[in-house]
Amino acid sequence: MTRRSDAVREDRMGRRSRLAVAIAAAAAGPPALAEGAGGDAQSRRVLEEVVVTATRRSASIQDVAVSVRAMTADAIGEAGARSFEDYVEFLPNVVGAGNGPGKKELYVRGGATEQSGVTVSTQQGSAPSVALYVDEQPVSFGGRNLDYYAADLERIEVLTGPQGTLFGASSQSGNVRLITNKPDPSGLEARVCARYAVTQGGGPSAGVEAVLNVPVAEALAARAVVYSDNEGGWIDNLPATFIPSAEVIDRNSAGYGPRLAEADSVVSARNDGLVKEDWNDVAWRGGRLSLLYDLSESWSVLLQHTAQTLTTEGVFIMDPNLARRHASAVFAPEFNRDEFGLTAWTLQGRLAGLDAVYAGGHLARQIDSLVDYTHYNAGGGYITYYLCSGNVTDATDPNHCYDPTKHFIDDTSTTRDTHEVRFSTNPARRWRLLAGAYVNESETAHIGDFTYAAVNRAHGEHISNFNNDNSGDGFMLGNIALRTPGVNSVGPRGPTVAFFNDFTRGERERAFFGEVALDLNARWSVSLSARRYDVTTRLQGAANLSFGCRYGIGPNSARTADGRCDGVDFSNDVSLRLRLLGQYAASGDDSLILQARSPNGEDGSPRDLFRGGGSNQATLDAIKSGRLSLRGLQRDGGINERDTIIHATVSWRPNDDLLLFATFSEGYRPATLNRNGGQFANTQTGVFKDYAVPPVALTDHLFNYELGMKGDFAGGALRVNATAYRWIIEDLQLSRYDPVNVAFNYFVENVGDARALGVEANARWLATDALTISGAFSVLDTELTRVNPQLAQVAVPAGAELPLAPTLSGNVQARYEVPFAKLGGMVWIVAGVVHRGESVAGMIGKAEYMDDTLFHQTGRRSGLRMRDEGGTFGNIAIPDAGAAHGRRLPRNTRFVNPAATTWHLSLGMAKDAWEAELFARNLTNEEGFTVQVGGRYMPVVTAQRPRTLGVRFAYRL
Repeated sequence: MTRRSDAVREDRMGRRSRLAVAIAAAAAGPPALAEGAGGDAQSRRVLEEVVVTATRRSASIQDVAVSVRAMTADAIGEAGARSFEDYVEFLPNVVGAGNGPGKKELYVRGGATEQSGVTVSTQQGSAPSVALYVDEQPVSFGGRNLDYYAADLERIEVLTGPQGTLFGASSQSGNVRLITNKPDPSGLEARVCARYAVTQGGGPSAGVEAVLNVPVAEALAARAVVYSDNEGGWIDNLPATFIPSAEVIDRNSAGYGPRLAEADSVVSARNDGLVKEDWNDVAWRGGRLSLLYDLSESWSVLLQHTAQTLTTEGVFIMDPNLARRHASAVFAPEFNRDEFGLTAWTLQGRLAGLDAVYAGGHLARQIDSLVDYTHYNAGGGYITYYLCSGNVTDATDPNHCYDPTKHFIDDTSTTRDTHEVRFSTNPARRWRLLAGAYVNESETAHIGDFTYAAVNRAHGEHISNFNNDNSGDGFMLGNIALRTPGVNSVGPRGPTVAFFNDFTRGERERAFFGEVALDLNARWSVSLSARRYDVTTRLQGAANLSFGCRYGIGPNSARTADGRCDGVDFSNDVSLRLRLLGQYAASGDDSLILQARSPNGEDGSPRDLFRGGGSNQATLDAIKSGRLSLRGLQRDGGINERDTIIHATVSWRPNDDLLLFATFSEGYRPATLNRNGGQFANTQTGVFKDYAVPPVALTDHLFNYELGMKGDFAGGALRVNATAYRWIIEDLQLSRYDPVNVAFNYFVENVGDARALGVEANARWLATDALTISGAFSVLDTELTRVNPQLAQVAVPAGAELPLAPTLSGNVQARYEVPFAKLGGMVWIVAGVVHRGESVAGMIGKAEYMDDTLFHQTGRRSGLRMRDEGGTFGNIAIPDAGAAHGRRLPRNTRFVNPAATTWHLSLGMAKDAWEAELFARNLTNEEGFTVQVGGRYMPVVTAQRPRTLGVRFAYRL
């Protein structure tokens, strides 16, 4: 039986090799002739073999019992894919969401909830549910994807469904792998490609990419790629005036400060210096150098280094209430500079009859950005406290409200070191084994300054006994970091920095994994893989604020060396908070909570550490009653998770051209910590009565069941792959933004459980010798099956669908290619259409509330469609148009992302080493907008790039 199984496998591998030879011959010249069944000569094209490494071994995509799709280098070129956004356009079961390059996340098979805003995602957001890899190196990052430019890629592999056993944390619902071209010692290769394009209503774009492959010596080859790409902007920043709305601000007020409606004067913000057309420019600059050295006949080492800088100006969001399309009204000079260096090394060879691989890498990334935060005036509970002088003057003084302009400055640096060792047996044997070990160490240092233009005038100008350095710059000059583990700066900050986050977020993963596969006979195979992981997550640092200085300094408060206020009296020591909760979870000692004190209050006495709308006693009562869970917290305030996940597959080959398989698999996303864990909501009314922020958002586990089919038909001219699946997720993580009721803006909690049913398929057909048709589709049905009681009337109810999960998505593309005798080369035309169905935005039912806020702030509605999910939302009443002077709670609603159908077309020709192509993207100028609700009180949208026409030239040596 062993010999028969091996023989079948070798025959199958031999047939695949013959297919590859045939397609290569077809590409090189006229179609090869094959002997027909009746002895007549006839031409026949066959599909090329696509090799993937989805199972950590190289194998034909048709021979692996895994749901995987590959975009080859040719497909990447035909799609014009260069950026993160372009990768997923032709992948109907993958959605990329966010608000600009380097600020997005991937979702696969509908596993989305609500994104964290970029102001806190680096230290407060969830880990990704879809892992992004560059070759062997994981480069995933929650909320701020690594926008790796698609230069000189061999292919892009998309693995759908949990891949955690072989790829680890964050491969919960899928995995996207960018496979680069490696040095080739067989010969010299050089290629240069340039493009130029114009966008309707936008600026021009241009880019160039050059590749050089050099066999340096018999055993040494080098490959280098450099690129420079500029995308012109197409969103205009319009002249605008922001006048704070008394209706909005006063109804949100937490009662700490005057009513805006009673102010004697209110200053408005203007953006005159920022008015600009086409201001959302993007630039990629980078390169990659690779060296491949054959140490011996059995061993080789690959060294690679990639360096890239991504720079953007302006914003990629649009205000739907504005009269002009593709326009924003922003009050800060937004920019984003994102640079990284990725060094990777791979050693592979044969050891004791086993294939051995050691892969390591070091990623260093630096992000510097500025984000407009003026919209915060429409939602914060303490806005009048920040804007107006009425809360710090006596009754005879006028209440002035000052400039509402606000912005956020982000300084984030990340390092990630990974090491993996794998050993595997000969893949041609009946028994196949793979075993490995993995180590990951990552650390993110984040400093974020929230700058409010009004604070010095509002809090310092009218106070005679103000404790500062008397410089005239106000109390902010003395604002330094709280001295606690995890902070990265000392200070002082600038005079208008009202708040600043200073955190260090770390993750350490240790894992052992393995797989055993067995051919039961010539047709049946089984495999089982497992991963035992140990993940430790830690969040340390402080959320600092400056307002304690303006009250005067208590007798126990610290001063700086020159006697200035240190600005930490009202700061949030997150390291201390999480450590105390962890110690209580380990010991049960009530005094740890009851005696927890933060730095001195305005009267010089210590205050409860767990306060907000509660107290230390309230937090202790919530823990003991089970309303506030400390599950997962360690004594040091971190989280340690240990578990084993599995992946099991049974496959059957009725014949050599058809593979059927059934799979059960598990995936997970690590738990995350909250800055304000244990604190009660500031508003203890309505749905927020007894609400406390959980210290930990628990790991959400995904359980996946799928049936798959892969087949080659019509003599190798038609390929169809399809998968039907059902997944269940427990304790789905949800990012929340609620400074009105909870304060400290963002936190993550577990919304409940969910499930999805779906079918995905892709096909490729060589219809004639000249025509190739390919396509893919996804049908998806998702449902939130259980809601955490603490989120009733906040999240959508059970039975609602998950966001960013269209019921139907798909694409079709046709390529017609023929020889052109007069040219002495080839010409082709490629036409494609992409459809993405309707979906909803976010998991929180706040759409009507956001639209009402927009109306009172601007006098206009968004015009966006909303879906009523049933029931009411929140605890802030809005005007009731059906009753005179009446008010009601807003309906629990979500914005709808409309369906979009986009057409692409290109016409090209090639002769000898030259190639030229005319292309048109988004021919019908489809907007395809997505509503962005994360971190917002008023709706904004993102849209795809308008109609773009361009030309591309390439020369290959």
